[in-house]
Amino acid sequence: MVPAHRVLVRKVSDLGVAVDEALDFLEYDFAGKRVWVKPNLLGPHAPERSVTTAPELVRHVVRELKRRRASAVWVADNPMGGHSVRLADFLAPTGVVKASEGCFRDVAESSVLLPLRSRFSDEVPVASIIREVDVILNLPVFKSHALTIMTGAVKNLFGVIPGLRKAHLHSLVRNGEEFAELLVDIYQAVPVPVINVMDALRGMDGQNGPSGGRVLRIGKLLAARNAIAMDSVMAMMAGVKPDAIPTTRIAAARGLGPIRADEIQIIGDFEPIPGFRLPSAWLAGTITGIAGATFYRLVQRQPAAVIRLCTRCSRCAVNCPVQAISMTPDPSIDRRKCITCYCCVEACPERAMVVPSVLRGLLRRLAGH
Repeated sequence: MVPAHRVLVRKVSDLGVAVDEALDFLEYDFAGKRVWVKPNLLGPHAPERSVTTAPELVRHVVRELKRRRASAVWVADNPMGGHSVRLADFLAPTGVVKASEGCFRDVAESSVLLPLRSRFSDEVPVASIIREVDVILNLPVFKSHALTIMTGAVKNLFGVIPGLRKAHLHSLVRNGEEFAELLVDIYQAVPVPVINVMDALRGMDGQNGPSGGRVLRIGKLLAARNAIAMDSVMAMMAGVKPDAIPTTRIAAARGLGPIRADEIQIIGDFEPIPGFRLPSAWLAGTITGIAGATFYRLVQRQPAAVIRLCTRCSRCAVNCPVQAISMTPDPSIDRRKCITCYCCVEACPERAMVVPSVLRGLLRRLAGH
């Protein structure tokens, strides 16, 4: 068995060969197993925007799992909110539905309650497919995240929650630190093994990740049995210490995986990404420990609407967990209700909801906006 502290980083020249190597590296016998391929399908974004898992990666993974004699392969995720069309049509722009070659499954409607050891809730609704599978093959995307600094393997497991239920979970926490803690609670509660291949063919950085940041061409895949080790290597590639990422730090403190460089054996083509922009490098380097969490709350940035980009689709209002957004007809944010979860930023297909810089956000707070 591959030790939990090994992570493969491979520069991709032939994607089929790279996927084959990544699955070999995981040393998991897929023969006769029912596999949930769990991409990041945040919303109906085109592949070139680097918001969602690359369809070509999904296609190669599905074909390789079938070649390895998996008994069932299902490609599924739970994008946020309700949808007026069937899920396959809603997510068609990602290219993943077609790339799944008949394996795409709508898991949004049927859920079961999963016990949760968390100070926020005793149970959480999850897609009922989780009771049918033997393993989750997690396919996160290498991205920054306005609320959790970066999003990777641990954060991608939030997708086991049906889209309409995610808003309620966001409303239970007060800041990014608490949301990260809840994400780790959910990660721990998943009742089947989770193994990971990260899409770093393209990535995203900047303060408006995971849906409105700058698109990067990284050209790599990562693979690891342990999600925390994988997310730690992702952080190192982004030029930040793993303990600056709340989900990674909290998970490591619980003994779920390593974050120190000397505890992780990195194999392959590791190198830092020049000029990778975190939502705030200053903020990310500060939010460690209790004092850091207090400071983090002081500099939280409430989202803002860019009216010239808005098409008035109302997705920001529909997906706001605390109903802080009304359409009049443009988005209007009730600053007293806003919990800075950035669901509106993630949901906006036009990048019309943005997260201001730390300085601009602080000035807006001081000005009472």
